[in-house]
Amino acid sequence: MLPQSAPRALSILLSAFFISPANAIVNIEEMRPPQQEDGWRGNVTLAISGDAGNTERSDFTASGQLFWQQAHVTRLIATSYSYGENSRNRNTNKGFIHLRHISQQTANIAFELFTQTTRNEFSRLSLRALVGGGARITLLKNRSDAIYLGTAIFYLSETLEPRPTLTDDGTEKFWRGNFYLALRYQINEQMHATSTTYYQPALANGNDYRILEEGNLRVRLANQLDLKLSIEITHDSEPPQSVKPTDFSYKTGVEYRF
Repeated sequence: MLPQSAPRALSILLSAFFISPANAIVNIEEMRPPQQEDGWRGNVTLAISGDAGNTERSDFTASGQLFWQQAHVTRLIATSYSYGENSRNRNTNKGFIHLRHISQQTANIAFELFTQTTRNEFSRLSLRALVGGGARITLLKNRSDAIYLGTAIFYLSETLEPRPTLTDDGTEKFWRGNFYLALRYQINEQMHATSTTYYQPALANGNDYRILEEGNLRVRLANQLDLKLSIEITHDSEPPQSVKPTDFSYKTGVEYRF
């Protein structure tokens, strides 16, 4: 249990429409805590949607983050799990946990260490485990705009589930680079937008790369209530057999914090 003096936040996201991507890069930029005083902070998000009657569909996502900050050091734990069914047949079953240590060296440069585990039944991913490190550079930051550039390297192990007639199951271990550009723009007092683009090439094979583009728009409806719109596109140049290379997802909902 967190101490009573620790800042706390709870957010509930009620989705009007929700489609889960099959194989997405985890966008850590959307999980970063705002500037805060030393101590603990966290949030929990729930997303639920469904149809009944002629169409039977249900989707559920639960995620949460916990942050600890002391002077120039921040530690982050983030986790998420998604489950969905269509006509009583499971079509989504995935989750991840991410740990990150951030050390702010100067006003514009931070060094980071991270580790992550991921699984996704419908991209045949039994387990992806990785560990890495890098730097995050602040290129621009003022009251309305911010631009961040990230560069990192990580070592990962991926295990694919066997499927009849497919031949690429097993475990593969290799290095990837991780580069991203994050943009934040305050449109007015009620609206702000973000965009994050990731590029993750395999270091031993330039033809093997993954790309993520995620855009978000938040509109303040009340002091503690926001409307959130999100679009996400992912691409894997060399996906597992039977898995499509490109996924598109979008969702809209309301977020309440207290």
